[in-house]
Formats: sequence, structure tokens, C-alpha cells
Amino acid sequence: MLNKNSFRDYKYDKIETDSKEDLDNQYIWDLIIAKGRTKKRKWIITGVIVVIAVSLVIAAIILLSKGGEKSSTKPVAPTLTLEDYLNGRFQPKSFNATWTSGSELIYSLNGNLVLFNIETNTSKILIEQSDPILSATFDFQLSADGLYLLVAYNYQKLFRHSYIASYISIELSTGEKQPLIPEGKPAQLVVWAPVGNAFAYVTDNNIFYKKSVNDLDVATITNTAGYVSNGVPDWVNEEEVLSSNKALWFSPDGKKVAYGRYNDTDVPIMVLPIYGEPGKLAYQYPRANVIKYPKSGASNPSVSLHYVDLSNPSTDYELKVPTDFNEEEILSAVEWADNDNIIAIWLNRVQNKSVLTSYNTTSNPATSKIVKNLVSNIGWLDLFTPPIFSKDGSKMVLILSQDQDGTDEGFRHIVMFDTTTVNAPQQALTQGKFVVTSILGWNHENNLIYYLANTESDSAVQHLYTISPETKNSTCLSCSLKSKFNSSKDCTYNTAEFSQNKAYYVLNCAGPDVPQISIFTKDGVKVTDWIDNEELASYLKQKEQPTLKKLSLEIADGFTANVVLRLPPNLDTSGNVKYPMLVNVYGGPDTFQVIDKFVLDWGSYLAANKSIIYAAIDGRGSGLRGDKIMFSGYRNLGTVEVIDQINVTKLIQKELPYVDPSRSAIWGWSYGGYASGMALAQDTEGVFKCGISVAPVTDWALYDSIYTERFMGLPTETDNLEGYEKAQLLKKFEGLRNKEYFLIHGTHDDNVHYQQSMMWSKVLEQNDVLFRQQSYPDEDHSLGSVRPHLYHSLGQFLDECFMEKEE
Repeated sequence: MLNKNSFRDYKYDKIETDSKEDLDNQYIWDLIIAKGRTKKRKWIITGVIVVIAVSLVIAAIILLSKGGEKSSTKPVAPTLTLEDYLNGRFQPKSFNATWTSGSELIYSLNGNLVLFNIETNTSKILIEQSDPILSATFDFQLSADGLYLLVAYNYQKLFRHSYIASYISIELSTGEKQPLIPEGKPAQLVVWAPVGNAFAYVTDNNIFYKKSVNDLDVATITNTAGYVSNGVPDWVNEEEVLSSNKALWFSPDGKKVAYGRYNDTDVPIMVLPIYGEPGKLAYQYPRANVIKYPKSGASNPSVSLHYVDLSNPSTDYELKVPTDFNEEEILSAVEWADNDNIIAIWLNRVQNKSVLTSYNTTSNPATSKIVKNLVSNIGWLDLFTPPIFSKDGSKMVLILSQDQDGTDEGFRHIVMFDTTTVNAPQQALTQGKFVVTSILGWNHENNLIYYLANTESDSAVQHLYTISPETKNSTCLSCSLKSKFNSSKDCTYNTAEFSQNKAYYVLNCAGPDVPQISIFTKDGVKVTDWIDNEELASYLKQKEQPTLKKLSLEIADGFTANVVLRLPPNLDTSGNVKYPMLVNVYGGPDTFQVIDKFVLDWGSYLAANKSIIYAAIDGRGSGLRGDKIMFSGYRNLGTVEVIDQINVTKLIQKELPYVDPSRSAIWGWSYGGYASGMALAQDTEGVFKCGISVAPVTDWALYDSIYTERFMGLPTETDNLEGYEKAQLLKKFEGLRNKEYFLIHGTHDDNVHYQQSMMWSKVLEQNDVLFRQQSYPDEDHSLGSVRPHLYHSLGQFLDECFMEKEE
């Protein structure tokens, strides 16, 4: 909870003002409090003299402020509040519909579930708001023939992407409802076939298939037991490879299905305690959640790829990894090139080698050929997105690093392969010192590929482009778009989502201004505005908001760090007033914070309401600026990305006169919690006064294998044991002595285990290093149900950290 000492709020939110002079007084007091001048008097003066003295001081400051760099000449608007942030008031509305075909979307309108046709501009109500099923459901999917609606309800979360739910189907012509799965059994996954209303589903980790909703026969595709899952990934493949609960893929004609099989029999077990509801006798003894969780160097799940011809679903065939690629392989992506050919991307365990394999399923067993072998000698291979194919399936495109200008300076670009050729040569379609961030689709009618990319001049922007695979001519579809709320601002950060046949796309002008969402034809002609976030824009016009300041600062090895500062409103830049600064760090490989995307978050609240400068720094190891800077910390986590946070913060303190060098802090979550702890421990010059780690990694040997080994290799003497030992936060305890440190973690974190913080706190305690610790029983990595308590705790800690010492 908040500290009762009112001087620990750096602004008076509840001052009532009636005149311009009063408003000026409030502004001056804001600046005084921002400086944190809360000195105690050494003697007591009578009340009358105090009032007179304070009045004279304020009057003098007001007179001085009139000739200063900035003075307040207009009423001070209300600031952003913590309650508004916690209640989601800062959050812009996102795209609220789902493409069901080339021209139709499902979304909620006036409480009804509606099917909207973008071509005819007509709507059809699928479910009336009076139907009680609407209040219980969380997902809808329309069958390929449009006759049935799948409705999912009774959501029970498993992990980040996975869940168990109940399903019914609604026949749209009659409104008749029936359980989609026999006996109404809950399922882990349900997927419509791409034709008709056939579907596959997974329950108890096995796959079943029905030819139609009304077919009484259910075909059993798999029948395994134990720690084997089919069609759905295990924990580590869900989290680190597929980023999905789905490992099942229909062929385009719906006649075959491919699926992944994950065998965790040899994977060690992680036990997470469940303390339960306080006061309930049922939790007299804690329960436990058991997860198969492979840590660095431990046994990984074995994975295999299979397919079934649905005319004979009782027989499946394994699509084997090429014999010369037997390296504890990871199945990173799967896609059908056409009705008969499957492309699979396999990675070795440490993910610096890959083989792109094509399987032809016209014969049983299938025949295979290697389309391409790929190797990286300077980093990892990022090949976790399925390829996209030409109309006949003979060509495919992926994002791969390509050297530019005849140098070894690599940037990620669109590369095309011939799927019919063994060891096919690759053809780069895009080129330049910029990064392609995503390939969105291949429109077969106009033979154009749609993609997102930043620019050579600015890594923080993201635009939508098309490119012809024949001419390599590229066109920007979003570069001329303006913000609806400020015509002087361009839409410089954009995302897009295409309809199924790529005839239309939804474009989200996601920044820097308040986001707006519109629908366009494939040629870039606007059809309609979908969401304009007018309510949020109007709300923000009435509020004092932070202003953004971008910096580019030189760091080691010829690199520069990108920095964005959120500055308090009415900032005094003269240096007469010194402001505290909080650095928000993530720092993980190939991640970034400095982009033009609209963001209003806790940091915005701190800047606007608490007069705290909120900083983000993208240094070495970050993405969007090519391979050299991204791979600079390869196999050495906890080094350059941490050093840059310290050194860049020191440069900011030196170059900006209004930053108080004695009151800087750093905080982060997950990898950011690790980076903040490492920064505090490695800071030998007092750059940071205090730090916060939320759910941090403290020893990479305790984190999952697929993520950690991608960036660090194996924790063995023959590979990179030394790198693991150097990267341990556990060994850096001496650097936290006499510093203010706050450690926070949820006990049921299935991602970064509570064990990480327990090991760290044990080391600190054994070495008599004082710190503050807060644990959240039964909370996972997101701490989702305790956010008010969390942010009040963080605020109280910062209040104490940024309070100037008594003289």
C-alpha cells in the first residue's frame, strides 16, 4: 500500500485552485516537491511566522519564474492516475473481429454476434444478445461451408497459450445447439477442416476426427498414453517454439492432416506448490502442479512429425528427420505447400543449424528431399514462422539474414526458395540495411507479397509494403497515412492482418498517436474505418501527459544505443530542478522497446503524476538493427546488454541537466528482472541508487532448455559452462551490498520458477546483504490478479528510494 507520508507523492493531486496565481503556486510547489525537498527544521517557529515566510518564498519564486525558461500560464490539467492504468483506461481498443473468409468477419455489435460482409457492406446476426451462451463464451469459429458456428466456453487456463474448454456447435439455419464433442467432453483443441464442416479435436492428448458435425462416427487418429501429446505441444514447445496450443495442420483440401507428437517421458519434472484459498479446509495440505520442464542441459522432449490420410485415419505415417541431421532436433515450423507436399523446418538443439525438408505424401510412406541446409556461425537461426507459398506451391518465402553491400553486415530479409529442387539456391527479394519483421501473405491474384519492415533511416518505424517476386519492385502502403487526431503526425508504426484470400487487410495505425484501425483492399484503397479510439483520444486531451524525448548515444564497439525518455509535463529543462529517473529494462536478445508504437502504461503514470523521468534503452543485443548488434552478446548473457544500461544511464545523467544523478533506479520483469539485478550488481560508480527485479532469472541453468540454449549453448565443459557461470546473478551478491533492492516473484510461476528467487534470496541472506522481498502465493509469471497490490508496493519502494536524505 502507499506510504502515509504525503510528501512521498511528488505532486499534490487534490489542490483546489481558484485563480491564476493559485495555479502558478501549485506549479511551483510541484517543482519543489519533484526535487524532494523535505528537510526537517531544527527549531520550531510560531505558526504565524511560518505562514508569512512561506508566502514570501512562494511570491519570490513566482516572480523569478516569470523570467525563467518555462512558466505555467494555463490551468494545470489533471494527471494520469494509477487507478486509470490498472482499470485499463489507458489501453486503446484493438481489432475486435475475426476473418472467416476472403471478405467476411465475425464480431460483436450491440451485444449480438454478427457476420459482416465487407464487399456488400451487409451484416447478419449469428447469435442474439438474449442468448445466454454469449455471456459464457470466449471464442467463435465458423465452419468452412458457413453452416455451423463453433462456440467455446468454460475456459480453464493451462499455460500461456493452452487451455481446456467445452464446445458446442450451432447450426445457423435453425439455431439448433449440440455438443461438438461426444458426451460434451472438454477438449484441448478443436480445428475446423478447410472444407465442409469436418473437424479434428484433441482430448487427453489424443487426436480425433469427424467428417461432419452430424456424423455419428468418430475416428481415432492417435491412441497414446503417458507423457505423450499429439496435436498439441508440451510446455516447452508451446512456450518457446510454436507460441501456440496447436500442433495440427490440415492439407488445403482437408483430406489429410499432419501433426506433431511430443514425448516427454524422459523430461525431468518440476513441482509447483498450490497453497489454495485461505481458510478452506480443502487446502489444509498444499497441493502440487507437476510440469514436465526441461532445463538447460537436461533431457528435451523427443518430437516427431506424422500425417494421416483421412480416408484411412487409423494408419499414420511418420515424416522422418533426414538421417544426417540427428541432433536432438526441434520441429520449429510446419506448413502444407499444396494438397500433397509438406514443408517442415527442423533445428538442432542449440538452434544454429537447420534443414528445410519437403515431404511428398502421394505415396505411403512419403518421400522426402532436403530443400536447404542452413548454418549460422555467429548466432542463432530464427526460423519459428511457417513459410508462405506461391499458388502452385513450387516457391516459398521465409525471413533469413542476408549480408548487405558485400560485407558481413547481415539484416533479415525476404528470401525465396524453389520447393521442388534439392539444395535450392536462395533468392533475396528485399535488400538494404533495414529489417523485415514479418511476412503477412502472398496474394496469388496480383502475385504480390505483403510484409512489414522498418527503414534504413529509422529502426523505430514499421510500415506495410508489397513486393513483386518477379520484378522485386517494392511499394509502401502505409507511408502516406496520417493520424486522425493530428494531421501533422504520420502513422509511423503499423501492423496489419489479412483476410483469408488476401483480398483485404486490416491496418492498425498503432503509433505514435492514439491508434486507429481501418480496412483496406489489397491495393491500399480504404474501405472503412473500423475503430478510431475517439473516446481514449478525448480522455487524453483532458489530461497532463508525459512528452517523449528520443536520444541516440554512442556505446562500445562503434554501436549506438537508442533511448526514449518519458518526461514529466511542464518539465523545467534549465537544471534548476532535478528529477528522479527510473530505467525500465528488458534487455533480452533480439528484443526492443524504442519503437514508435503508442504506449500509455505505468511509466506514463509515473512521469505524469510523480514527476519521474521514465527511460528505456536499446543497447547491444537488441533487435531491429541488424545481426552485428543483435548477436553481440551471443553466448554471453548478462554482459554487454547490462553494461549498456549502466553506461547509457550515466551518459543521460551527464548530458541532461535536469536528471538527478543521485536518484536513478532500474527495474525489470522476467529477463528484465535479471538485467536489473545484474545492472545493480555490476554498477560500481553509484549510477543506480536502487533496483527492482520482478520474476527474475538468477541462474540460466534453472531456465528452460530451448530458450537458454538458443543464446548460450549447452552448460557443459565442452561447450559453454564458463559462460553460464559468468552469467549467474547468484555470484554477484557483493554488488548489492548497501544498495536498495526489491525482489518480487509469484510462487506458481511456471515460466521463471520461484526457485530462481529462492536461490537468489538464499545467497543474499547467507552473505548478510539486506534487501526487500515480496512473494505472491499461487500467482503465475504475469501476477495478473494482484496488480493493485504489486504497483502500490512498487510505488512505495520508489517513494523511499527517491526521497533525498536528511541533512
